[in-house]
Amino acid sequence: MTGQFAVWDSPFAIPRVDTPLSQCCDAVVTDPTETEASQSTSAALCVGRDALDRFGRVLRHLAVGLVDQAIALRLLSSDPRVESLTLGPIQTLVHRRIGWPAAGTRVRALLELLAPQPPTIVHALSRESYRVAGAIAAAFGADLILQVTSIADCEGVARVGKRNVGRFLAVSEPLVKVLEDRLKVPRDRIELIRPGVLASEAITCFAGADRMPTILCTSPFERRNKVDRLLLATEVLQKKGHALSVFLLGKGREEPALRRMVRNRDLSSCVTFANPLGDPTQAMGSADIFVRPSEDNAFTADGLQAMGAGMAVVACSAPVCDHLRGKETAVVCDKATTNSLADAIEQLLIDRRLARRIATAGLEYVREKHAMSGMAERTAKAYRKLALKRTTFRIKE
Repeated sequence: MTGQFAVWDSPFAIPRVDTPLSQCCDAVVTDPTETEASQSTSAALCVGRDALDRFGRVLRHLAVGLVDQAIALRLLSSDPRVESLTLGPIQTLVHRRIGWPAAGTRVRALLELLAPQPPTIVHALSRESYRVAGAIAAAFGADLILQVTSIADCEGVARVGKRNVGRFLAVSEPLVKVLEDRLKVPRDRIELIRPGVLASEAITCFAGADRMPTILCTSPFERRNKVDRLLLATEVLQKKGHALSVFLLGKGREEPALRRMVRNRDLSSCVTFANPLGDPTQAMGSADIFVRPSEDNAFTADGLQAMGAGMAVVACSAPVCDHLRGKETAVVCDKATTNSLADAIEQLLIDRRLARRIATAGLEYVREKHAMSGMAERTAKAYRKLALKRTTFRIKE
C-alpha cells in the first residue's frame, strides 16, 4: 500500500486513487433505490478539536443517530476525546496531528489505515478538518461534505475552494446566507441541518419558589470568552442587594486569574468553580439562568442545550445563531459589557414571569427546530443523495 498515494498541487494535497466511472461515460441507465444507497454508504467523520469543544454532546447524538439510520460510521480525529463519542458499532481512529512539516507522511499513514474499507462519504465537521477530509475524499474518490458552523468555517471554505465539495451542511439560516451570498455556493448544494439537543419535559427556570436564583456558565476560561465580565456583573448585582449563586463549569488558562478576581472582590460566597467533568446538561437541570458572556461568530451548542433544559438564557448577540431571539427565546445583549450583562440578568431576577416565559419559548423552539432525530435523519438523507449519484451508472452513446 505504501507509495500508492502521491502528493499533488491542490487545496487537499492528495489525488484520487481512481477516476470515477461518472467522469468516463455519458448517459444515465439505472437509478437505485434510497435503501440500496443507504446499505452501501460508509461515512468517515473528521472531527477537529474545535468541533469537540463547541459540539461534543451534539456529535455523540449525531453519531448514534447515523448508526440508527444504517450508516456505517467511523470517527477520525487527532483529539483523544473523540473516543467518548463512540457507542456500539461506531469505530474510532485517533491519528497523529496532521500539520507541517510531517503532513504528507501522516496523511499517507491515515490513508493506509482506511484503505481496507475506504469510505464513500467523508464529512468534515469544521474548518480544522477540511484539508484532511479533502485529502481522504480525493484519495478514495469519495464524496466530500463540509459542515459550516461559523464565519471561520466559511473563510476555510473560501481557502480550500468549493469545486470538489459534494454538499455543504449549514447549522443555521444566517450561515446558509453567507454560503449563498458571500461564497456564491448554489442553494441546491447547501443543506440546513440544525444541531439536535435534548429537550426536557418542563422548564427548570425558577421551578422552586424557595431556591436561591442560580446562574450557570459553561464557557471555557479563555480571555476571548469574557467570563470575567460575568464576575463583574455578579458584583454589581450583589451590591444592588440581589441574592444569587453563580456556578462556573469551564476550565482553561484564565482560571487562576478568575479565582483571584473572585477572592479580591469578595465573591467567594456566591461564585463556585464547579468540576467541569461529566455532562453539563445535568447541571442545567437544576439552575435558573444560563449566561454565555462571549461575543463570537461561531455557533456553540451550550446555549441551545440550556434552552432545551428549560433555562432562561442570557447571551451576547451572535450573527450566526438564529436560535437567540431577543425577548423571545433569550435575553440578548448587544455587547459583553459588565453593565449589559448585569442589566440582562437583573431583568430576569426581578421579573420571574418574564424569565419563565422566555424559558418556555426557548424549550418549545428546541422541540420544534432542534430535535435529535431530525438532525440524524437529515444528515443521513444528505449522504444518500450523494450515494445515489455515486451508484448511478453511465454508458457511452
